[in-house]
Amino acid sequence: MVTYNTLVNCFCKMGDTDSAIDLLEKIETEFGKPDIVAYNTVIDHLCKDRLFVDALNIFSEMTRQGIVPDVVTYNSLIHGACKLGEWKEARRLLNEMISQKITPNVTTFSVLIDKLCKDGLVVDAMKLFSQMTSRGIVPDVVAYNSIINGLCKLGKWTEAARLLSEMVSHSIAPNVRTFSILIDAVCKEGLFEDAMILFSEMICKGIAPDVVTYNSLIHGACMIGQWKEATRLLNEMVDRKIFPNIWTFNVLVDTLCKEGMVHDACGVVRLMVQKGIKPTVFTYSSLLFGYCLRGEIKEAEKMVDMMSENGCETNVVIYNTLIDVYCRHKRIGEALRLFRELCSKGLNPDVVTYSTLIGGLCEVGRTQDAHELLKKMQASSQLPNCQTYNILLDGLCRNGKLEEAMALFQEMKKKFHLDIVSYNILIGGMWKAGHVAAAMNLFRGLSSKGLQPDVWMYNVMIEGLLVGGLVAEALNLHREMEEKSCSPDSCTYNLMIRGLIRNNETSRAGQLANEMVERGFSADCSTLDMYVDLVAKGELDPSLQPLGQKTL
Repeated sequence: MVTYNTLVNCFCKMGDTDSAIDLLEKIETEFGKPDIVAYNTVIDHLCKDRLFVDALNIFSEMTRQGIVPDVVTYNSLIHGACKLGEWKEARRLLNEMISQKITPNVTTFSVLIDKLCKDGLVVDAMKLFSQMTSRGIVPDVVAYNSIINGLCKLGKWTEAARLLSEMVSHSIAPNVRTFSILIDAVCKEGLFEDAMILFSEMICKGIAPDVVTYNSLIHGACMIGQWKEATRLLNEMVDRKIFPNIWTFNVLVDTLCKEGMVHDACGVVRLMVQKGIKPTVFTYSSLLFGYCLRGEIKEAEKMVDMMSENGCETNVVIYNTLIDVYCRHKRIGEALRLFRELCSKGLNPDVVTYSTLIGGLCEVGRTQDAHELLKKMQASSQLPNCQTYNILLDGLCRNGKLEEAMALFQEMKKKFHLDIVSYNILIGGMWKAGHVAAAMNLFRGLSSKGLQPDVWMYNVMIEGLLVGGLVAEALNLHREMEEKSCSPDSCTYNLMIRGLIRNNETSRAGQLANEMVERGFSADCSTLDMYVDLVAKGELDPSLQPLGQKTL
C-alpha cells in the first residue's frame, strides 16, 4: 500500500491527477479500498488545482468506502473552497467537521481567517480568531499576519500594531511578512518615520528584510518627497544583496520624474537595465511625464520612439500625456495628428483624450472644432462626462461665445445634476460678456437648486460688481461670504482692494488691507504694482500705507 501511496503522490506532484485517480481505482480492485493517505493526497492536489468539484466527488467516494475523513481532509477542502471564493461552502465544511467530532487545528482556522481578511470581512475574521483561541488553539504567525493585513487594508494600522505586541507577548515570533505588512501600511499613511522605527525593530529582532520591505520603505520615502532617502534605501538593499525588482525601480523613476528630475530618473533606468530588468510601459510613461513636465517635447518624442524600438507598445495613457503637452503649448496640429495616429492603431481614445483635445482647441479659439469633437465623442462608445462639458463650456465663455455656452448649459442640465463648477463657469462668462443682470439672477437662484456658492464664485461676482462700479453690492457680497461661512481668501481681498482703489474708495481699501494682513494674507503682484504706481505718482492715500509696510 505504501508503494501505491507513493505513486499517487508522484502523479499528483506531476500534475497528473487523472492518473492518480485511475490508480485509486486500481488500488480498490486489488486491495479492497485505498487508505486515507491516498485519498487525502488526491483531494489536496485537486483543491490546489482549483478542481474543487472533483475533490468533493473523491471525498464522497471516500466516505462511501467507509473511510472516515480527518482534519487533513477537511483542511484541504476548506482551502479549496476558499481559493474559489466559496466562503459559505468553507464555513459549511467547518461546521460539518465539528459536528463529526473532528477537531479543527490552527491550519483550519488560519485558512478561513486569511480568506475573510482578503475579502475585507475583518470583523468576521476577528470573530473566528476569537473562536479559535476559545477552543484552546494557539494562533500561529500565519493567522496573525492575516488579521494584521486585513486591519491594515482598512487603515487600522494602530490596531494591527497592537496585535504585533500581542504576538510577541504570546511568544509567537513575527516574521518578515508581519513587519512588511505593517511598514507598508504606515508608509501609505505618510508616516515614514514610524515605518523606519518598525524597520529598526525588525532588524534588532534579527529578521532580515526582503525586497517587499524595501519597496514599501522606498515608496514611503517617495510619497513624502524624500527622494534622497529613497535612493539611500535602494543602495542599502543592494549592499544587503537584496536585488531590486521592477516595482522598486518604477517607484523611484516615477518620483524623480514628478520632482522634475527626469535626468536623474534616466540614471536609475540605466542602472535598471544593467541589472537585467527591462523597463515597462509604466517606466516609459513616468519618463515621458517627466519630460513633458519640463516642457522638453523633443525628448518626450524620443522616449516614444525608444518604446517602439524596445518592443514596448504605446497605450492610450502615453498618447494622452503627449497630446496634453502639445495642447498646453498650443501645438494643436501635432495633438490632432497624435489623435489620428492613436485611432489608426486600433486604440480607443478615452474621456481624457477627448477632454484634453477639446480644451486645446478652445485654447486656440477653435470652439467650433471643439464642439464637433464633442459630437464625435458622443457618437463613439466613449460618452463625455460633466467635466468634458465643463471644459467646452469654459472655452466658449472665454472666447466670447456666450449664446453657444448658454445653449450647451441647457443641454448639460438635461444630462447631469450640475454642481457649482458649471455655474461658476457660466456666471463668469456672463460677467465677461457684460450680462450683469443675468449673472446676478443666476447667482441668486443657486440656493433654490440646493447649491452653495464657493469662494471662487464670490470672487467672480465681486470682481464683476467692482468693474461695473457697483461698490455697495460688492461690499454686501463680502459680508455675505462671512455670514454663510465662506471665508474670503487672498484672491478675494486683493480683488476688493484693487477694485475699491479704482473706484476711489481708498479708505475702505485701507481697512481691507489691514484685515487681509491680520488674516495672514499678503498683497499679490497686481496689488503691489498698483501700490508702487500710486507711490510713484505721489497719489498714495495714507490709509494704504500699512499695506506696503506689512507686505513689501
